Amino acid sequence: MSSTGLLYAIGAAVTWGLVYTIDQRVLRGASPFALLFIDSLLTAILLLPIVFFQKNALASLSGTSGKLWLLIIISLALAAFANFFIFSSIKILGASTASIFEIAYPFFVVIFSYFAFRATPNLYFLLGALLIFVGSAIILALA
Repeated sequence: MSSTGLLYAIGAAVTWGLVYTIDQRVLRGASPFALLFIDSLLTAILLLPIVFFQKNALASLSGTSGKLWLLIIISLALAAFANFFIFSSIKILGASTASIFEIAYPFFVVIFSYFAFRATPNLYFLLGALLIFVGSAIILALA
């Protein structure tokens, strides 16, 4: 396992934890659609200089097939829906409860990877998925 990849994954977990906490406060006075729009706009503005200076970032997509572009568009649309759903959930349930349900996404990654790409999950992935659900159930039962 790559230590750099592991650090990025830990960084993502910590960052998402901060984002959910801040979003809960923001969503007290804002709609999920408004936050999603601001989030998307700010992301585009922040990434524009990076893409401009890293010309290879866009050049790497120049030979991309139509099928891959379709997957990119589907992925971006699903990410927008996912963000809307989590913002709405945070607004209604609160960040802590919303995150307990959202943390089940690795289970769905395994299922969708199997059906879409014939990726065979191993015992560790299945055990991890089971532990996620059991842990979430315990937290929700005790809350």
